[in-house]
Amino acid sequence: MRRRAISAFVLVGLLWGSAWIPTSVVLREMPGLRAGAVRFAIAAILAASLALVAWLRNRIANQRKPALPLKDSLVLGLTAIALPYTLTACAAGQVSSGAVAVLFALMPLAALLLSSEAMSAAIPALVIGLGGVALLVAQGLSFSATQWKGVTSIVCAVVLGAFSLNYAKTRLRRFDLPASVSIQFACAAAFAGLLSAFIERRKQAVWSQDAVLSLLILAVFSGLSLPLMYWLLFELESWQVASLEWTATLIAVAEAAWFLRTWPSMDMWAGAALIVGATLWLLRGTGLRESEAVTLQITNHTRDAPAASESEVGSK
Repeated sequence: MRRRAISAFVLVGLLWGSAWIPTSVVLREMPGLRAGAVRFAIAAILAASLALVAWLRNRIANQRKPALPLKDSLVLGLTAIALPYTLTACAAGQVSSGAVAVLFALMPLAALLLSSEAMSAAIPALVIGLGGVALLVAQGLSFSATQWKGVTSIVCAVVLGAFSLNYAKTRLRRFDLPASVSIQFACAAAFAGLLSAFIERRKQAVWSQDAVLSLLILAVFSGLSLPLMYWLLFELESWQVASLEWTATLIAVAEAAWFLRTWPSMDMWAGAALIVGATLWLLRGTGLRESEAVTLQITNHTRDAPAASESEVGSK
């Protein structure tokens, strides 16, 4: 795994994990869908500015203008941003914070199951990472029958997120990213804004200085993290990129412990160790793919020629 990919992975994890502070400020003073609409609209403007710069560079260099990826961008705008955000916002207050973290920690496994590749060697690391998140947030983890609606919403958001990662990996191209991201944010802003107009029309928003500043921070975080996440899909598999959910949870818990001046418990330290170990194992390069390729080659070879010698198998 190249250094640029590692740096991008860490940066996205930091941005996602650090978003809990401005998010909590915004949701105290604004309805969730309205806040999301404003956040995505600002992010769309930032992304459109970057897309314009990229277009001008191509024009100056006399490069061919790529076709606008409208259809795929609209699909991703709904499945990667708008619907997961809406479902998560609707589940707010219905599911414990620990349960939300554990459910989103299922996204790497969901992305693997929805992908076209049979990477069974990755399943142990995915299970270990999930267990690490459960240990890390054990103090805030609770499930009950009364949470079933919220849990259903979060599960749907996780499945949509996993689908969008696999969809983006097969459909997006590098030169599509600036324009595609701006369209996705615009689509998400319109979707959240329309829902807010119907659902939250009687709710008041307090446009305090803290709320506005937090919205701007969240918009910048979104505008930076989404294209970086898509860029990582050119370097990694979808289920590897989905493990960012573990990293974000780890960073959020670490920041919360630091701000609250609390010492993590042994369970939290154990969970953090499992998350780091599982993530490093998943991102260790091409080892997983190579090991499975060797297994397939040996199996095919022995099926075709049962009497093959050990040196012949090794030469494969």
